[in-house]
Amino acid sequence: MKISAAVFDFGGVMTSCATPVRVKEIVDAAGLPWNAVTDGFAKYRRDYDIGEITVAEFYDRLWRDAGVEVSAAVRAAIEEADTASFLHPNAGTLDFMRSLKERGFKIGILTNMPRELAPRFRERFAGTVALTDALVVSCEVRLVKPMREIYDLMAQTLAVPGGEICFFDDAPVNCRGARDAGWHSICFTSISEAASEFEKLAESVCARQRRGCSGQLCT
Repeated sequence: MKISAAVFDFGGVMTSCATPVRVKEIVDAAGLPWNAVTDGFAKYRRDYDIGEITVAEFYDRLWRDAGVEVSAAVRAAIEEADTASFLHPNAGTLDFMRSLKERGFKIGILTNMPRELAPRFRERFAGTVALTDALVVSCEVRLVKPMREIYDLMAQTLAVPGGEICFFDDAPVNCRGARDAGWHSICFTSISEAASEFEKLAESVCARQRRGCSGQLCT
């Protein structure tokens, strides 16, 4: 047994954004209630990420529940900020992904992502997408983390047993979902800490299973 694949979440791991803080400046400037946004994300985020509703429909529900009227201009600004905020790469994570690929690890991206973002993600992160061995996007497969089925789909696509996969995600619930699927997981706070934890994990798994192994690939 060894760690042979590293799978990465997108938002908050490959990017520098945080959800739903990315739209707070516009919401505050417009005098809208911030709790409407946080409550809406808690209530409707799954439908948004699984592809059942568009970003416009998501915010329709959110503002309707709060009983507030929002101008077309403010709505458009918030919806664009929501999507565009994901397009700021975390350069450290992308470098780490490339280094793991060069060392022989399989690389996957497993992300909860709404329909509007998916094509822009593929364009903005084309270089990183090109080096991956598997890409699973929630809105395209109609599954979301932490559903067990989405982890199983990723493992099948990678053709790697769950016990050989390490997953990086900034949401503890998604890390628990990975562990429930038999994966290893690291809750992402910074790339420096995540990379250090990964090396310790790879060495620990290798030592437990294969005495005298060298590097990340046990023989």
